[in-house]
Amino acid sequence: MILHLGDDVSVHSADIVAIIDLIQSQSAVTGAMLAEIRRQNRILARKGIAAKSAVICAGARRAGGMTENARVYLSPISTATLAQRAHEHAYPEADFLTEGEGETGQPDGADC
Repeated sequence: MILHLGDDVSVHSADIVAIIDLIQSQSAVTGAMLAEIRRQNRILARKGIAAKSAVICAGARRAGGMTENARVYLSPISTATLAQRAHEHAYPEADFLTEGEGETGQPDGADC
């Protein structure tokens, strides 16, 4: 499946390793990781976007860290929206499970 990251950028969802919230969770470890990735020139972003999320994508996977194909895309879309889009693409039939259910999880009007 393809996941749209905003700003005319899309990636294969199978390549996504992590989606990091840049607004609320900027730990020292995350900051150090992003600084190293930036040093290696693996961050892809258009100038002038206000990034809310960092999407880490890997190419061929190898033990011991990121591959040469690995990239980080900065996205103007929130992590919650990206996660929702990824879930909807992965499980499109799951929406019918919650439609029309009452508080008990049973279809509306169903006798228990």
